[in-house]
Amino acid sequence: MSSELMLKEWEEIFQSQIEQIQKRTDVPLAQWKTVGRKTKANPNGEDLAFWKADGLRQVEMYGQWLAKSGWQIATMPDGQPGIEWKAETTFGGAPVRAIVDAIYKVGNDLVVIDYKTGSRTPFGMIQMGLYASAIERVYGVRPKFGAFYMTRKGELSDLTDLSTWSMDYFDYGFAAMNAAIDTGFFPPNVTDACSYCSFADYCIAVNGSKSAAYPLTKITKEK
Repeated sequence: MSSELMLKEWEEIFQSQIEQIQKRTDVPLAQWKTVGRKTKANPNGEDLAFWKADGLRQVEMYGQWLAKSGWQIATMPDGQPGIEWKAETTFGGAPVRAIVDAIYKVGNDLVVIDYKTGSRTPFGMIQMGLYASAIERVYGVRPKFGAFYMTRKGELSDLTDLSTWSMDYFDYGFAAMNAAIDTGFFPPNVTDACSYCSFADYCIAVNGSKSAAYPLTKITKEK
């Protein structure tokens, strides 16, 4: 495909996705939030204009990476391709819906991949372990490895053996979570994600501006 045709197809797909999201969410474009730092190169942050331009570069880099890797998209036992693979299952009595970006066949192994558009590689592989366990629960076959594909760099993080995060691990974890919910126990998990958490204003662990209205002693007494 020529660069002109690729650009035309990209712009059509990009615009189509914007229209679909607006229709699905009923949130007009004017109310969409812009992420990313404002810089000289991107004075408006990472707005739609940024993603329209840089998104195509990232797609092209992915195509180059895939061609060099020799990896193939897996075909699952029920015939589904391993692209945005979706399934609903249960762990510890809790319903879980999994949406996996990609499942690849590499030699005799399956590898689950999550595409990340941010600049930092995520820490920890529990997410990938849950995906592998969901696939195992549905099909009885388990992906051995997981990794993150960083779209801005066109690079794959190190492959991680996912055997630690077994189905038993998630059965226990989700059952414990349900038990905590039943007792009203919601321990805060303080990370850098707190800066964009919807409940940060009400959380005493981060000294939220409205947290004084919900003291722990009051909550305990009400319980």
